[in-house]
Amino acid sequence: MHATTLFGKRTRAAVPQHRSILVIDVSGFGRLDNSRQLNLRAVLGASVRAAFRAAGVAWFRLAVEDRGDGMIVLVPARVSKLDLLGRVIPALAAAVRAYNATAGTAARIRLRVSLHAGEVLRDAAGWVGADVNLACRLVNGEPAYQWLRADDEADVVLVVSDLIYQGVVRHGYRQVDPDRFTPVRVLAKEVDVTAWLRTA
Repeated sequence: MHATTLFGKRTRAAVPQHRSILVIDVSGFGRLDNSRQLNLRAVLGASVRAAFRAAGVAWFRLAVEDRGDGMIVLVPARVSKLDLLGRVIPALAAAVRAYNATAGTAARIRLRVSLHAGEVLRDAAGWVGADVNLACRLVNGEPAYQWLRADDEADVVLVVSDLIYQGVVRHGYRQVDPDRFTPVRVLAKEVDVTAWLRTA
């Protein structure tokens, strides 16, 4: 293993680990007052936990980073991407719809969710890597915002990377329907890629 120098100290180079990368962001979070932000964070946390529980994925096996208005969930490679696409994300969307059905317009929650996979590195502060960056760019790209603006009925919009689409979605495994996905171009900072969108 190679060593690197950090502030004059030699450290072991990090070893990349493969993970599925799920990024979840609450749309319009910054426009809410503090109490509503606190409430929506609680709703989001409970909904995401319930979604993974419904898919049979233990929460303690996941690496979760709080983003204030959302979260990054790093999922071990042994969890099938089909379970994420076909079980976790539908369960999350169902939980959001159930909450919104009784919450009222002012308390409504709308999510942008991205799914990618790749190599990540971990240090004491968290997880980093180009693939984490890409997943974040996908969820914050203009196409996801435009999708929500164009479809006021949508509670959750899902954007998957081309890697996920080509490797999993386009083959139509289980209940994953490739015809529901629309190709879009995501252009943000260092990223200029094709991604695939649908209402979850």
